[in-house]
Amino acid sequence: MNKQKTILILLFLIPLLLALCIFGPFLLFSFVDSSWYYSEEVDIGSLDYSSALANAENAGYEVEGSWPWPGNFSGFEPGDVPEVRERFGGATLVENIRLNYDENSELMVFICENDSETEAGTGTGTCVAISNLSHSDPESSLQLSEFPPDAWMLEKLGLLFGLDEEASEKYLEALKKAAQNQTWDAEIQVNESPDFPAVYAYLKENSDESTYGSTVSVYTYPMAGFGPEEVFLKDGKRLGSVSYFVPEARVVTYDKENRYIVELDASGKVRLEIVMPPGSSGDTIPEEEYQAVFREIFEEVGLSPEAVDSFEFFHSSSRVW
Repeated sequence: MNKQKTILILLFLIPLLLALCIFGPFLLFSFVDSSWYYSEEVDIGSLDYSSALANAENAGYEVEGSWPWPGNFSGFEPGDVPEVRERFGGATLVENIRLNYDENSELMVFICENDSETEAGTGTGTCVAISNLSHSDPESSLQLSEFPPDAWMLEKLGLLFGLDEEASEKYLEALKKAAQNQTWDAEIQVNESPDFPAVYAYLKENSDESTYGSTVSVYTYPMAGFGPEEVFLKDGKRLGSVSYFVPEARVVTYDKENRYIVELDASGKVRLEIVMPPGSSGDTIPEEEYQAVFREIFEEVGLSPEAVDSFEFFHSSSRVW
C-alpha cells in the first residue's frame, strides 16, 4: 500500500515539477518585469549646472552622480576660454593636456593622485610626464635618446607653465633624472597648475584642424572617466590634445510609485527616463501625465518647462527594477 502511495505521489509531483520548470520563469518575470519610458539625449542649451543640482536638492529630489565639488574629481580649471565654456559648460574641468613631438613622443600634464615623493615634495599636485610609444620594454627605463630634443622640451614646458628658460631647464633636468629611476616613462610632480588659456591658444593657432571624440588612452595615468577629447592636427599629424571632464548627474523623484529620472550634464545634454514598479510589464502612463511630472521637475531645478516638449518618449517592457 505504501509503495502504491509513493508511486501516486511521484506521478503527481513529476508533472508538477516539469510544469514549474517550463512555466515558472514566465510566472516569476510577470511579477518582476516592469514597464519603462525613455528618451534620446537632447541638447537643451546652456544651463547653470551647479545651481540646477542645488535647486534639485532644495526641492527634495534625489541627486546622484558627479557634483562640481572640489576633490570629487580631478582636473584643472580651464580659465577664460570661451570656446570650452560654451561647448561643455561652466562646470567642466580639464583632465589632461598632451603635446606631441611626433607620432611616438608626447608631453602630458595631469593632476597627481598619489602621495609619492616628487620634485615638489609629497601630496597632490600637477604631474608632468614624458613618454615614447617606441619604448618597447615597459619594465625598463626611458632612455634620454628617447626624449624629444631639449629645445622642444624647454619651449613646451615654458608654454605649459609660463616659465622662463631657467625654470624650464630645472623641470627638464628633473624629468631626465626621474627617467633613470622609473620604468616606461618619466614623471615628476610640480607645484604649478598649467596655463590652460595659453596652451589652448597655442593649439588653436598652430593647428589647421580639430576633432572631438571620447578619451581613449593606452597609458595608466589617472583619469576620471572617458570624457570628450579635443584633438588638434597640423598637416594631418597630431599636434596635441585636451581631455575634458564634463560632470553629469541624475535627478530622481517618484510619482505614483513610478521612478522619474532626469539625466543631465554640464554641457546641457539631457535624457529622461521613467521606470515603473515590478509587475507593471505592459502598463502605460498617459502622455500628459508623465510630461506634467517632468515639467514640474524642470521648473523646480531651474530649467525651462517648455523644453520637455522637445523630448520624444519610447515605451518598453521587460526591465527589472
